Amino acid sequence: HPQMPTELKDVKLCILTCPLEPPKPKTKHKLQISSAEAYEELYKQEQDYFVNMIQQIKDSGTNLVLCQWGFDDEANHLLLQQDLPAVRWVGGVEIEHVAIATGGRIVARVEELSPDKLGRCGSVRQLSLGTNNSRRQERILILEDCANQKAVTVLVRGGNKMIVEEAKRSLHDAMCVVRNLVRDNRVVYGGGSAEISCSIAIRKHADTVVGVDQYA
Repeated sequence: HPQMPTELKDVKLCILTCPLEPPKPKTKHKLQISSAEAYEELYKQEQDYFVNMIQQIKDSGTNLVLCQWGFDDEANHLLLQQDLPAVRWVGGVEIEHVAIATGGRIVARVEELSPDKLGRCGSVRQLSLGTNNSRRQERILILEDCANQKAVTVLVRGGNKMIVEEAKRSLHDAMCVVRNLVRDNRVVYGGGSAEISCSIAIRKHADTVVGVDQYA
């Protein structure tokens, strides 16, 4: 919602993989509404469903909702009324990264939400990148001072896709080098140093050989 705050402090966030929408049957059904009373009853049931869902989220102690799927307009409005900022359409890979960084648990149903499943971070803020035209700006969400201090995000930007992909490959190569050093800290120096060392050792050994064999 455009009126939701774009910066939060001392965040306790919940990570949901269920849509904040009324449940839909898997089979095709038609509902005939023949009177205003029937419509009002249906609307009330939908309202109660959203109110209960938002209240369960509020009772868990969260102050930020991250959802992999979308929000119904009614749910979005109720979240704003309850002072619950929310972010929808978060990618599956990003959801997993957020869970690792904040120490939160991915929750598939609102009913399963509890305080021990919330992720924690010092601050969450929205950053706009790109041109001055607000419609063409890219908005990203930055999570800082997370529970898992070892989690780091590298933002790669460039003039075109080829430059970005090349930078990503270079970063990947550098991280693989560090990973290999952690696994095995023995290093073979480059620049022909290994070959020169072998040559020096062979030459020293040749000096100990008598006759023409030292030139073999």
